[in-house]
Amino acid sequence: MQIRNWYDLQILAAVRSGGSIAAAARLLGIDQTTVGRRLNALQEGTGVNLLVRTGDRRLVLTPAGEEVAERALAMEREAIAASALLGEQRQRVAGTVRLTAVPMLVNRILAPAAVPLLSEHPDLTLELIPENRDLSLTRREADLALRMARPESGGSAVKIRKLGALRYDAYGPNGGATDTPAPWILFEDAMAHLPHARWLERRARRDGQGAGGLRVGDAETALEAIAAGLGCSILPAMIADQDHRLAAIAVTGAEPLPEREVWLLSHARQPNAAAIGVVTAWLEGLFRS
Repeated sequence: MQIRNWYDLQILAAVRSGGSIAAAARLLGIDQTTVGRRLNALQEGTGVNLLVRTGDRRLVLTPAGEEVAERALAMEREAIAASALLGEQRQRVAGTVRLTAVPMLVNRILAPAAVPLLSEHPDLTLELIPENRDLSLTRREADLALRMARPESGGSAVKIRKLGALRYDAYGPNGGATDTPAPWILFEDAMAHLPHARWLERRARRDGQGAGGLRVGDAETALEAIAAGLGCSILPAMIADQDHRLAAIAVTGAEPLPEREVWLLSHARQPNAAAIGVVTAWLEGLFRS
């Protein structure tokens, strides 16, 4: 005999769990009349007596009813477990996210902070691409990009949001002078338009530094040059404060040290929205803190 309505078995299981039709009705959130009607339909449809009324007018399960109810309870437990599994699968994040940023952000912030992200989402692949060149999101060279200034273009295909700002401080080698030593480590001409490079040029002229000395092409090289004792420079405090080879130095004068905004670029339409969302939230937490 095939059972046509599985809900009737759920009602029978509720009677077994609650001990009465009234309790079953409360468990299921329906009225007692519906419980009684569905139980009668189940017995008539199967031709098996599942409940009997005792001398004191109580309904109790027959041995066959007890066995069917136990199996119905087992089905209910399996259904709950299946629902939980589906929920876990829906929340599981998988796929690959390509994230690009300047080498210093990738090497000094993103890579060290990736451990908890990847531990929480073992099916996620995070590709970190250290690149001074602005990779194109519209050409799918990357899924996400961090920029150190508000993007001027991108069009409707690219979304942008500000994550925070990197505050700059002046640093020299650990164990060196606590005031500003000479010379300043400057940046090459290709970097001259950047706010920290402009600040350094003005400061070097003020301090009477000549045309000679070391010039570098990125902040990563400047950091290593400071650690080697070649001079001092300004760096993002979020990064430099973590390097024991460096020490903050005092900078006198009216001109404040610069800050650089950090912006996140993403595609307006993402093929893997769940993975992109997880990585985006991770980035927001890093730069918010």
